Amino acid sequence: MWRFLLALALLTAGPIEAQTLSRQLAEARAAAAPYEEFRTARRTGWKPFGGDASLMGRHYFHPDNPDYTKGEQIDFLRPSNLVYSRVGGEPRLVALAYNMRIGPDEAIPEGFAGSQDIWHVHDAVKFLAAMREARPLIGGIAENWFQGNVLQKDGRGRLAMVHVWLIPNPKGTFASHNPALPYYDLRLPPEWASDGDMVAARGLALAQKDGCKNALDAELFIAGVDGRRKRQLFGICREGAARVKAELGSGEERLEAVARDAWQRLEDTRYLLLTAQEQSRIAAFVEDGPGICR
Repeated sequence: MWRFLLALALLTAGPIEAQTLSRQLAEARAAAAPYEEFRTARRTGWKPFGGDASLMGRHYFHPDNPDYTKGEQIDFLRPSNLVYSRVGGEPRLVALAYNMRIGPDEAIPEGFAGSQDIWHVHDAVKFLAAMREARPLIGGIAENWFQGNVLQKDGRGRLAMVHVWLIPNPKGTFASHNPALPYYDLRLPPEWASDGDMVAARGLALAQKDGCKNALDAELFIAGVDGRRKRQLFGICREGAARVKAELGSGEERLEAVARDAWQRLEDTRYLLLTAQEQSRIAAFVEDGPGICR
């Protein structure tokens, strides 16, 4: 498995860069090794933040492994996050993440050697402004805390993040999302995901446990969507998930066609039901940067 990852990441690197990148990935692998067992991570202080994200999993942080700041040297033996996702129904360590806080005019950092590491950015300032607009009380409290505890210190309110996948990812070792995850969890041949079809993968993810919740909850909360439209969207999602589940025993072509249709129907309905303002709030919540795969 690691030969696959290294070959993919080193494919376009020069000799010196390849050697450096190989060492950095080996350090990341060594950092991950003690936490392959989910119970070990929890017992040693790793805590979840946020929920499960479709094609990504759930991030865990540790107080002793803080986010880096611009100009600070990344220690690849100290990842910012562990990422777990269900594989065959059980949590499995699938990726690491390294985070760096950057300011409004600071460029995305150079992390791993070469040009293959794809960073994406969560802009907390934009996110909190969107949250305050949709949820004035909760958003105001969160924004006040952020202003006093983060921006007041150094003005760095954007979080740049890079993933390092510990299982094969057809989008690459450093991609933001991994379309193979639902294939692993639903016990489908992972080689079916080799073409990196994100639409089929997102449709398949609806059939996972809490698939509709993972696909919709956070975005609809930030957008401030009312209960009636939320029920409509969840209804469409559950219908699509049921159709995908019914085809899990069929062949690759049929299953992926149904999955693509299920996701596209959900996307079309979401586009029709949400206002431009609500969609702009979601855009502030979703990752920004060249690594996004949507």
